[in-house]
Amino acid sequence: MTNSAANNFRAGRSGESARPDARQALRRIKLLLGTAVVAVVALAGQAARAASPGACDAETVTQDAWSATVNITAVKVVSTDDPTPGKPAGEHFETFVGSGAIIDPGGIIVTNKHVIQDAAIIRVTFNDRSRVPAQLVAAAKYSDVALLKVNVPKPLPTLSFADSDAVEIGQPVVAIGNPLGIGTSVSSGVISGLNRNLMRSPFDDYLQTDAAINPGNSGGPLLDCSGKIVGIDTALLSNSAVLGSIGVGFAIPANVVRYVAGRLEDPDKAMPNWIGVHLQDLTAPLAIAFGLPVSSGGAVVTDVDPDSPAGHAALRPGDVILAALGQPMTDSRAILRAVIMAPQNATIPMIVWRNDHTEDLTLQSVPWPHMLALRSQVLASPENITKAEAAGLGVHVAGVTAADRQRYHLGNTKGVLIDRVTPHSEATSLGLKPGDVIQQVGQQPVTSPAEVTALFERGKTAPGNVIAILVRNPSGLQWHTLWAGKINPSELVAGPLRPGETGQVHDVVAPPR
Repeated sequence: MTNSAANNFRAGRSGESARPDARQALRRIKLLLGTAVVAVVALAGQAARAASPGACDAETVTQDAWSATVNITAVKVVSTDDPTPGKPAGEHFETFVGSGAIIDPGGIIVTNKHVIQDAAIIRVTFNDRSRVPAQLVAAAKYSDVALLKVNVPKPLPTLSFADSDAVEIGQPVVAIGNPLGIGTSVSSGVISGLNRNLMRSPFDDYLQTDAAINPGNSGGPLLDCSGKIVGIDTALLSNSAVLGSIGVGFAIPANVVRYVAGRLEDPDKAMPNWIGVHLQDLTAPLAIAFGLPVSSGGAVVTDVDPDSPAGHAALRPGDVILAALGQPMTDSRAILRAVIMAPQNATIPMIVWRNDHTEDLTLQSVPWPHMLALRSQVLASPENITKAEAAGLGVHVAGVTAADRQRYHLGNTKGVLIDRVTPHSEATSLGLKPGDVIQQVGQQPVTSPAEVTALFERGKTAPGNVIAILVRNPSGLQWHTLWAGKINPSELVAGPLRPGETGQVHDVVAPPR
């Protein structure tokens, strides 16, 4: 109640002339009380909706999915091009992290292809911190999906796929993964957008979410409130050079992942359809040019492959595909996805805009030709692995002299001096520089170059073939890790050999461009 309303109410009780003011005051009081009641009811309704099954209980989702989400470590061969004349490109090892979801109790894990691209070794860490080697089953070239296999003695917990076509904007979701390599972490948010185009491939239909997605989350599951996978976290947009989350993350929809993974796991399954048509989205200016409403969806034919279903059906450049398989098409990717994911050898009816009128065409799809590519396009090649091993760790050490102490301002610092770092090496990638001092390798303090060299010997290191070194530089003390293991490329191969394989590489499903 306002002060003026209260004063009017009291004054109204003193005489007849004040009654109109009293009635107005009472009406104001009733209005204020009514508004308060409405607000309370509204807040109660919001609370009820928040507690309803439509809101994610992140704790429950996490408890159920935690054991079926894994951390992935990939030691990759990284090639560095140096534009400086006389300095050729070099190869070295670097360690990258990602995430994955177990989708089969026998040890099949789905992740992103880019998580293991150029890998020389792959390891999977489970939620109980146990760590096992992983092998690549296969990877799809353009959908950024890969399957790994781990050999374990008992069935593993798994996650199942939701129907991502039923996902709605605003729907709550939970992301689980290994952001920045700090360990399994959880974030929550909502679906912010649908059908985002990032990679410009037929499979692009990304879900956008404001759940925190950071480097290292790639390959991890995006879950609905029932704990099912609605997408596989794949990418983020950031306005920071450090690539941190700003609430704009993307996930490959579950239906695409399920479809691609099924064919990666069993290439004898029906292959995606192909019709041999090349498309471009119908923009507003193109719609006007072709005599269509600006709001028209669809795609314009830019080219047709010879001796293809599209060619046999007389599709030609300039045709605008408005509908396929009885459904309006929003863009070129929607058309290609509809064709790809239809039953094998499906008949594809289309509605085409041509010469200011629509025509009905029918295409007979065929299995996509040349779908298999060598697995060496995904994994590091044996030649590059050999080059990276030959380059060593890239650290040359020496004893600390009085001149070194003066030159690098070392004072009484104890340890072993890094006096040279090989260009393009693993040490370079870590930012190690001449003048840095190694004070400890693992748990052992070091005082001589011989000690460091012995501890650095490749293949005779701590468990996991990773060396931890404590380095002092002008900024202070910092731990770094160096990969120092021996690598056998054939150990990355999972599954039987297929036609054209040599034993060192493995076929991957890869649609042609």
